[in-house]
Amino acid sequence: MKAKVKPMTPGVPHSARVRAYLAGIVITAGLCGVAWRAYALQVDEADHYREIAERQHQTDVNIPAPRGNVIDAVGRPLAVSADADSVWANPREIRDVTDTAEKLGKLVNLDAGSLEAKLGLDKKFVWIARQVSPEIAAAVKAAKLPGIVVAKEPRRWYPGRTIGGPVIGRADIDSRGLEGIELSMNDVLLGSRGNGQAVRDARGRKMFADGMAQPEPGATVQLSLDRSIQAIADQAIADTVLKNKAKSGVVVVLEVATGRVLAMSSYPTYDPNSAGSHAGARNRPVTDAFESGSVMKVFTVAAAIEDGMVRAETGFDVGGGSFVVGPKRITDVHPYKYLTVSDIIKHSSNVGAAKIALRLGREKMYAYLKQFGFGAKSGIELPGEQVGMLRNGSKWREIELATIAYGYGLTVTPLQIAAGLAALGNRGIYNPPRIVDKVTDPDGTVLYTPLGESRQMVKPATAEAMRKILGTVFEGGKEGGTAKDIIVPGFACGGKTGTAHKYDPDTRKYAPDRYLSSFAGLAPIDNPKLAIVVMVDEPSGGDYYGGKVAGPVFGTVASETLRYLGVPGSSPVCPPRPPGYNPWLDPSVKTCLPATPAPRSATPPPAPAAAPAPAPVIDAEEAAPPAAPEPGSIAIPDFAGLGVARALDLAREAHLAVDVTGTGRVVAQDPPPGFVAAPVRITLTFSDGAAGR
Repeated sequence: MKAKVKPMTPGVPHSARVRAYLAGIVITAGLCGVAWRAYALQVDEADHYREIAERQHQTDVNIPAPRGNVIDAVGRPLAVSADADSVWANPREIRDVTDTAEKLGKLVNLDAGSLEAKLGLDKKFVWIARQVSPEIAAAVKAAKLPGIVVAKEPRRWYPGRTIGGPVIGRADIDSRGLEGIELSMNDVLLGSRGNGQAVRDARGRKMFADGMAQPEPGATVQLSLDRSIQAIADQAIADTVLKNKAKSGVVVVLEVATGRVLAMSSYPTYDPNSAGSHAGARNRPVTDAFESGSVMKVFTVAAAIEDGMVRAETGFDVGGGSFVVGPKRITDVHPYKYLTVSDIIKHSSNVGAAKIALRLGREKMYAYLKQFGFGAKSGIELPGEQVGMLRNGSKWREIELATIAYGYGLTVTPLQIAAGLAALGNRGIYNPPRIVDKVTDPDGTVLYTPLGESRQMVKPATAEAMRKILGTVFEGGKEGGTAKDIIVPGFACGGKTGTAHKYDPDTRKYAPDRYLSSFAGLAPIDNPKLAIVVMVDEPSGGDYYGGKVAGPVFGTVASETLRYLGVPGSSPVCPPRPPGYNPWLDPSVKTCLPATPAPRSATPPPAPAAAPAPAPVIDAEEAAPPAAPEPGSIAIPDFAGLGVARALDLAREAHLAVDVTGTGRVVAQDPPPGFVAAPVRITLTFSDGAAGR
């Protein structure tokens, strides 16, 4: 018989003992589970939860860096950064979303409904309104709305407004370059954001344990552009486009000796400060390629002279202005029968240019065009540069070779033409065009200077021959050149007119009434300082010849820029002509304008009395007639109070050479208003007293 086991807990019912055992097992299992979970949290998943804890208690704070400045060749600002007020919100700190949205909407002029949707988000940061006016910022601060913060952030500002707008471009609200120099030099302009690690307390307040690294502003980009020359070119092309009801226009001004871009104008233009349409932002001198027409004859003739095939005095039978090549007939405006190479440029003969190209041959012609820089990018520091279209010369038909000689069948940019022309003015040395002079970081270290390699494009003798040929285009008289009516006050220049029919892709023919008017020239021609290219697209005001439409822009830009740079010249006002003077018989180049007529007195002088009589006592100044100006004197207007643009316009209208000091409004002028003997140079001092060149 098996012995009965005595229970360890006598007097406790068996069922109670079972419940106790079960409870112990459950508690033990629970403790084991807690232990296992604790092990998992502290060992297996420790890194994950440590990261969460750090995110809750630590935060990285960064401050945007101000964008670097863009300045012109003499240090005047073109693009700068300044602090602006912006409004943001922490929705988690907002107590009454609807009430806050209504109050804030009235302050920042935004819809309360859209604000309520933003303020109701489960986020710690949302933008409300960026770069607001100081008045709005002050009103939001004064309202003291919980969760609403006014903070400073950099804002881009362009002091010159439309001056050089397409070249400078713009940056967006987050300081990212979008167009122009702002885009191409974005990496160096950006700067380094300030940052630091902060610890947050229970209320979310930040404490910096290791300090805050301050933001470093971007580098300063100094351009070769001169803001005064840019303003001259901008105004001249705008006036011409509007006067001739044209589609658009461009001007490029290069420094002959270096290839530096002194001005690059496009019209229509735009103000980068504007938040509206940016339709005028295209920088046409580099982004648009054209069939340029007769200005290409310059390079056709230069190629033939360089090759030794012709000289300036070599003659060609131009057949009365008509020449058949294959199935096509080439014609001239003037029915000359015999022209020298120089005359082919002077009178712009298509037939003569075609015959020169046919004698040169397609392979050589193609090679020279490539040597002149066509069909390739120049490498200028601007976005969107086009290479144009230049098909391989081995595939040209005979008619294509002939038409390319006078600008049809290939496309080029205004910048390419200007760079090639500058080389002819620089003893044949080609300098790749550039627009950035240098990039300097905040401590003064130079980070970048252009490294374009100069090369001998043509021999010095070829460049000298072309310079003389281009000078004949301005000759006057009965057999004057195509630029005989273009006047560059104070200077003798050289160049080439161009008038091209535009190709219509819809009809696949050249439109009979759509033109590209152009002029490319060197100023002054005896010692070229500037290469200037002007193109006016589709003038519709009546005139369309390059000499009539684009030529006057060249005259204005060349004369005013040379005088601004201090290049010596002759008087811009013509001396009195001798009796019997006939301009049709004068072959000289026009370099002056008629003197401004003296203003007439509103009251005619009194007729002499028949007999002497006692005169009434009157004021002596009232009795004296207006003093007549001396012969050859110039009327000096009153510039007081005028802005820079209006003052330059008035000086241009009065045919005055002008020196500018500062910006703002005219506060002084020398000489004062009145009549002075010619020649004269007037000095205008503006209100801010900034140094100018």
